Amino acid sequence: MKTITAYFTSQIHLQAFIKQNDIQDSSQLLIQIFTSNNELAAITKLTNFFANHFPLAQLIGSTTDGEIKDGYVSTNKTVISFTLFEKVKLKTYISDTFENYYQAGQELASALVEENSKVIISFIDGLEGNGEEYLKGIHSIASKIIVAGGLAGDNATFKKTYIFTKEKVVSRGVVGVSLSSESLNVFTDYSFNWIAMGKKLTITKAKDNRVFTIDGRSAVDTYIYYLGEDIGEQLPYIGIEFPLIIQRDGLDIARAPIGREEDGSLIFAGNLHEGDEVRFGYGDIDAILGRTQTHVDKLFNVPVETIFIYSCMARRRFIPEAIEYETLVYNQIAPTNGFYTYGEFYCSPENKELLNQSMSLLALSESSTLSNKKVTLHSNHKKSSTVHALSHLISVSTQEIDSIQKELKILASTDPMTKLYNRRYFTDISTNIFQIAKREQESLSIIMLDIDKFKNINDTFGHRTGDSVLIKLSKLLQKALRTSDVICRYGGEEFVVLLPQTDLDGSAVVAEEIRKKVEQTVLKIEKNSIKFTISLGVSEVNFEKEHSIEQTLNRADDAMYASKNSGRNRVSQKESVSNSKA
Repeated sequence: MKTITAYFTSQIHLQAFIKQNDIQDSSQLLIQIFTSNNELAAITKLTNFFANHFPLAQLIGSTTDGEIKDGYVSTNKTVISFTLFEKVKLKTYISDTFENYYQAGQELASALVEENSKVIISFIDGLEGNGEEYLKGIHSIASKIIVAGGLAGDNATFKKTYIFTKEKVVSRGVVGVSLSSESLNVFTDYSFNWIAMGKKLTITKAKDNRVFTIDGRSAVDTYIYYLGEDIGEQLPYIGIEFPLIIQRDGLDIARAPIGREEDGSLIFAGNLHEGDEVRFGYGDIDAILGRTQTHVDKLFNVPVETIFIYSCMARRRFIPEAIEYETLVYNQIAPTNGFYTYGEFYCSPENKELLNQSMSLLALSESSTLSNKKVTLHSNHKKSSTVHALSHLISVSTQEIDSIQKELKILASTDPMTKLYNRRYFTDISTNIFQIAKREQESLSIIMLDIDKFKNINDTFGHRTGDSVLIKLSKLLQKALRTSDVICRYGGEEFVVLLPQTDLDGSAVVAEEIRKKVEQTVLKIEKNSIKFTISLGVSEVNFEKEHSIEQTLNRADDAMYASKNSGRNRVSQKESVSNSKA
């Protein structure tokens, strides 16, 4: 395997470069073009040149927000990378005829992936392209294939991007090349190191990659509220410096805004879902560059013959003077080329992810020879003690806010005495579980239970003993029930249990087991041996007649009081019972 790269200035100079380096047309020659030139005519002229002079070679290309040639970063240039393989089979695909990007990913994977395919290098439209859905589509067809590449750029004008092959240039579409060979070694990595800051915010309304509201505010107003009017006026362009950060599969993933709508919503480079918890991200140059050596060291004792970097535009624009510190060092290991994207692809062991604000790396080798070259990063970048102190302050303050938020969340959702969920939390979670069970057509049941003659316990032994009885019952319930069951202290001596995937007969069996365990329990407090019983009522949701969990809850409550009226210490599962209370 050999990679040779050139800047394109004219066809005459390109022909001279090809002749000088003896680059021959071959079905095992991969040509990648990374160009800042967004003129359709210019791109078409260049691709026609390769169609005429390299009919056997495979070519994919993308417009950019910056280019990488042999580790050097440029703008307003066109980089052409020639990689000649010895054993790898190459196959390209391009399409702009699909209903959505999930389908586009499925169709590309179906067309490209073969039995020994190791990796797909792919570029998609940077403005309309939904990279997350696209990767999901690929994953649904070929879960083990590695995907590298990213979203096309257009020099941050956010008007039109292009991706292309020799035969076709499209502004809305997908392109990819599969690399198939048993002897191909593939290594991937990514570098992020943006700092999450402030409290967690919740996405309250979103559809795919369009976010309408965050914590009830419009997405634009949320940026203005936390970062100021000046930042709000510069959206979406300034958004690359302050992305939203979410954690998925153990990865910190940024979502940067790339579009702004009149209704105050923002279009992000990847999906965000209702209920997602996010924080604003802050870029610290020292933190970003400080981890470069760690990532470079990962390539020690790894087979490497060529490296491709697909990095986020935000990194280049955030640290333009220092950005080459994290690219040139890789060229000391192997030829390093690529471009700056509007979103980069990365494969983790669990999934395929669309990243923002990250630098993704693809290292390839047909040789099994391990790289034993120790490379040390030499940076002239001067660290700022002030910036470092502020970054540390942001990090520590964020951790403290997170800790406080967790404590407040626990306080808001749990009963302080029994440590069970409280009535407020039960109301919220039961509604969600009701909707899920209805959608999935699964059984859902409720147990209501109450301590019999609890007032007598308090009057006879005192309220402290009564509290001990409540705590003991709580522990018995936690031990007897599944982790998927929701247990709540509903009020006073009354408890409620929500049992997913459980029908009426099943919940009645569970209720009877609980009743027996309670009946057999002896609570010893000082010199007193206290026994107590409970009355229980069960009901199953009837989705044809009941439109909310409250209706089922009322029937369980009625059934529980039927047990009390029938002598207590028993389980009732009547569907229609008296409203009288005992």
